[in-house]
Amino acid sequence: MVRNLALLSLLIPLVACGGPIGPLSGGRLSGAAGPAQVDDWSVSQAHEAVQLEVRPADPHSVNVWCVGIGDRLYVPTSMILGPTDPEEREWVALVGEDPRVRIRIGDLVYARTAMRVDDADEFERARAALEAKYEIEPADRDPERTIWIFRLDPRAT
Repeated sequence: MVRNLALLSLLIPLVACGGPIGPLSGGRLSGAAGPAQVDDWSVSQAHEAVQLEVRPADPHSVNVWCVGIGDRLYVPTSMILGPTDPEEREWVALVGEDPRVRIRIGDLVYARTAMRVDDADEFERARAALEAKYEIEPADRDPERTIWIFRLDPRAT
């Protein structure tokens, strides 16, 4: 009985958090809804990791990096750890199936649409901002790693 109560006391915070715990993925994110339009994403600078929810029909959430540049918010695929091919990440495949995502920054959850950045200039600006925020030196880049960057746009209603 005592062992079951101890186990239950460990599981309740995991279920109640409404999102991923460290490297373990989670489900639907909890939190108050953030505004549809954000003119300044500088709030993202204060957060090393944020939570990204994909697959609205059966939510799957993961911890990711992000960076804001003015009114644009960017999320990269793995820049230093994990698979070197973005398509090997479950969340990336799920975004390919349905680009509707939600991202939790602090206590607010923002409904967005994930758009892969294909424009070379925009990609380089976002990559440079991510490398500056996370202190990644260009010399430390893994030449075998493919990085995709997604811009999280407001959802069309």
